[in-house]
Amino acid sequence: MINKLQTLPNKPSKEIMIGYTKRIDFLKGIISAMKLSNPVERVVAAQLLSKNSTSTNDSTNTNITTQIHQKTIAKYNRELRAELFHTDKTTDRDGVRQRLSNSNIQDEDLDAILKYNRNIQEKIAENMLSMTSNIKEQALVANAIIKKDIGALETSDKLTDINAVKLKKESLKLEEHTNSKWRCWVWLMIAFVLVVFFNMVLFMKVAKKKI
Repeated sequence: MINKLQTLPNKPSKEIMIGYTKRIDFLKGIISAMKLSNPVERVVAAQLLSKNSTSTNDSTNTNITTQIHQKTIAKYNRELRAELFHTDKTTDRDGVRQRLSNSNIQDEDLDAILKYNRNIQEKIAENMLSMTSNIKEQALVANAIIKKDIGALETSDKLTDINAVKLKKESLKLEEHTNSKWRCWVWLMIAFVLVVFFNMVLFMKVAKKKI
């Protein structure tokens, strides 16, 4: 599970990963102590479990690991006391029966706590995977929207260029048309002036002859 979390793009922070690793090492130590057959060795192994594995920022997990540690030590101490002081056979049988009963109860409590802690870690991993999947989907949607906007901008730029070229052509045509009209009016005015001038000259000649 730790290796799977470390491969995620949005993996937990280093501090959280260290906390997970410490709790897993602590639970491994609990299981190793349970496998020991000697009560003295079990007590020593339980007391040597590092309490640093319970020092996380999550108060719920801290309480759980602390309870596991305390109940495990108490359980092994009771077994050790029963082993040392119950020497009589009948008392020993009763003590063994009582120890087994207490051991079963403690084992059930420990199993429930371990199962609860395991479920919490699995839920955390599932939530992180779900968050990663959601972030990936949102990134894909955002990428598609950005590509669509870029395509629209490119199309708009092309249309703007085409319209600019057309506008330039129309401006040139309008300018040429205006210039040609202006030239026509100039020539018409010149022709009109010449006609008037020639008429005046003819009129003056005719008037002189009559005189």
